[in-house]
Amino acid sequence: MKYFSTAFVTAVIVFLGATIYYKGLPNFVSPSGVSVTSTEVAITDAPSPSPAPVDETTSLTLAVKEALVAKYGSAAASLSVSVSKIEGNYAGGTVSEQGGGGGWFAAKTGTEWKLVWDGNGQIDCKNISGYPDFPKSMIPECWNSVSGKLITR
Repeated sequence: MKYFSTAFVTAVIVFLGATIYYKGLPNFVSPSGVSVTSTEVAITDAPSPSPAPVDETTSLTLAVKEALVAKYGSAAASLSVSVSKIEGNYAGGTVSEQGGGGGWFAAKTGTEWKLVWDGNGQIDCKNISGYPDFPKSMIPECWNSVSGKLITR
């Protein structure tokens, strides 16, 4: 058994040596020059496309953002405004920035969107009193600051 294990270890060493000798270390491809060709492309003036019509969500988002900038100053220009729901002439969504955010509601008067409320927490009933048709599904309750009670609409 002693000779068998010695022969086996010797065979393994010879096998590994032969493999390393014949295979060698991996060949690393040396970088070769890269040929650069320049291609000229002719640019033709294409007629400028007419501006695409602005959809309701885009015009609403812009109107809310403009109202927030008018209310809070130029720092509000970096806020991200998103529309969550539009129901007829009424809409609601969120406004966010890196540190947090809040909600907003708007109403369409004529052709313009008007910011009705923005912030966090309860909506004061006086903010929506001028909009009695504001969907109850969007604003189910409001805070009556005179009575100090929460009103279910």
